[in-house]
Amino acid sequence: MSTAPAPVDVPLWDVIVSRKSLGPLPADVDPGLVRVARADAVRDGDLVVGYFGDEPGRRWMPTAHVGELCYRALPARHPEGWGVLSLDGELFQWSPHELVLIVPADLAPETYQPGDRVERIAERVPHGGALTRRYAHHGTVVGVDDGTVTVRFDGDWLPTTIPATRVRRVEAEDVAYNREAYGFAHGDTVTLPWRPAARGTVIDMWHDLGNVLTAYVVWENERPTDIRARDLHPVVSLPAAA
Repeated sequence: MSTAPAPVDVPLWDVIVSRKSLGPLPADVDPGLVRVARADAVRDGDLVVGYFGDEPGRRWMPTAHVGELCYRALPARHPEGWGVLSLDGELFQWSPHELVLIVPADLAPETYQPGDRVERIAERVPHGGALTRRYAHHGTVVGVDDGTVTVRFDGDWLPTTIPATRVRRVEAEDVAYNREAYGFAHGDTVTLPWRPAARGTVIDMWHDLGNVLTAYVVWENERPTDIRARDLHPVVSLPAAA
């Protein structure tokens, strides 16, 4: 979103911060750095920390919910031009005029080290499908240099160098949950019980319309496939995301 407008100039002291929020700001976020911005002004790498409710606050001031959201933004406009935006890169649920609480990326930049697990937003068309699917493509940082990161994304042969604001850290809790619930997570190596010689890397996981967990697997010596997760057996797990 290179043509995004500048953040809305709304002083934070003119906003009622709701006590109904699900949690406080993260411990490492300075409250003095929080800004109010329109959804279409959010840029790559901005830290989204809250949103505005519909109900008015005291003296009709806006009411903000802090801590209910907290993630590095990877914004995108809907590919069909429906006038909705995605701030996390996957779910299109924001109108351009809606107000968000952010910490701009240049005020609180994320720093990475080789070995860190990160994700970018990628697109693909599922096998037999007609709609493009956006998903979080995980990878491992192999180099850092002057605002860029070089990442070997899972399933790719060669590393990719992109601006550091175009990736965000993988949530270790999500990785742990997937491994406990399903036996594997993004980036893990899996095989098929009836073909133990087959090896593949899990790139994407989602529930289809029948609520069946499906995985997109990039195989070592075969074409990638969408396959039911229950048919896969874990072989090698990556280290937990830090």
